[in-house]
Amino acid sequence: MPRSIKVGEKKFTPCRIFCIGKNYEEHIRELGDVDALYQRKEKAQPVVFMKPTTSIVPLGESIFVPMHGRVLHHEVEVVVLLNGGGQNISLDDAISCIAGVTLGLDLTLRDIQTDMKKKGYPWELSKSFDQSSPLGTMRIYDNSFDLSNLPFTCFVNGKKCQEGNTRDMIFTVPQVISFLSTVWRLMPGDLIYTGTPPGVGVLRQEDEIILDSPVLGRFTWTMY
Repeated sequence: MPRSIKVGEKKFTPCRIFCIGKNYEEHIRELGDVDALYQRKEKAQPVVFMKPTTSIVPLGESIFVPMHGRVLHHEVEVVVLLNGGGQNISLDDAISCIAGVTLGLDLTLRDIQTDMKKKGYPWELSKSFDQSSPLGTMRIYDNSFDLSNLPFTCFVNGKKCQEGNTRDMIFTVPQVISFLSTVWRLMPGDLIYTGTPPGVGVLRQEDEIILDSPVLGRFTWTMY
């Protein structure tokens, strides 16, 4: 894991990783979760789970395939880094809490997750293992680009597997920040993985995975 995350000339110590599940309608459909789709359409509240900051994989490091599951899936996501915020942040103030934006991966052991869901258990074994959160280089968020219309893609061995845009989120970034702040006091160094679009698929040893956005940059990892 990185000891610090650089955004321009500033450095932040990674604090917590908040992850938003099922935030794109077409991804919910590909998982076949009709109940979740109904709940999201009702705008009840986002699905939230957490990962340790030790799961971060910075650029330049390889990703090792975990051994406690069989089906490892890639999930490309827009990731925001917070400069603080506190509690009960309004929607109007949420954007000012963002220090930087990048792309990352929420790696998921789908077979383990499916088993956990059937048993009614938490998702940690499928989501929060070592190296489950590869993270690209942060770009300063200074309102020079539209966070609500941000395109991004995921390639595996040169083949485009996922393509998304933040305009298709069920819960927008400000809504997510505002909601999280009703439960946690948000702090500098908090990271939010904002959800994945459809097209998730299997990763294997020696695969090359590339995350790309014309706004945020291009980031590459190799599986080992």
